[in-house]
Amino acid sequence: MPSAEGGRTPLTNMALRERKIKRRPPRISYEEFRTAVSGSECCAGADGEMMTDLAVRIAREMQGTEPAAMLEHLLGSQENVPVHGVWHHVLVGELLLTALRNAGYPISEELIDEVIDRGRQIPGGSCGFLGTCGALASAASAYAILLGSTPVALDARERLLSFHARLQTRLSQLGGSRCCKKSSYAALELAQAEFAAFGFALPAEEYAGRCVFCAENETCDGEGCAYWPGRESLDAD
Repeated sequence: MPSAEGGRTPLTNMALRERKIKRRPPRISYEEFRTAVSGSECCAGADGEMMTDLAVRIAREMQGTEPAAMLEHLLGSQENVPVHGVWHHVLVGELLLTALRNAGYPISEELIDEVIDRGRQIPGGSCGFLGTCGALASAASAYAILLGSTPVALDARERLLSFHARLQTRLSQLGGSRCCKKSSYAALELAQAEFAAFGFALPAEEYAGRCVFCAENETCDGEGCAYWPGRESLDAD
């Protein structure tokens, strides 16, 4: 298996259980994706599942190595795509692993299928109902796969829980209203730093002031958000 220079080979728990990898759905074009979600207010339920299905098909075919830029291209280059929704629970982890695959790390299609499957299990509204944001959990799921973490793994599980705690702390410090894009930026920001420390480095991305979604969010925190355009610091107000 190919590996990027200086990187590690990801450990996995795939051998610990027998599972059938679902056949990948047929590819759809970007225009089909735009048409399907244009004007939709879907968040969860059947519409949310449709949006997730369409988004993950596009995401796994993307060729970039910068996950935040990939997210913006996928969800920010057309009008009327909902700002919030359960697809973020899948896309954050999927884009992280896809970017690593594109950078030359040994990320198989089975590993991408796995992070997608895990993300689909995170219910909508988990940030407010369960106290854990789905976008953050998606990033943690990707890290769990790289670590080979399982419920009975000692060091890997400890490292995973520590990472997820930092994700939660970061989002709580950012504060403000619910925003799936803010959560996604925070998750990707911390994940890229953590992955690099573990041997899975991706090109650096600047996060302060980079949000391209703010005009679409009626409850945007505006200048109070670390990702608000023009902000030069990631420190929360």
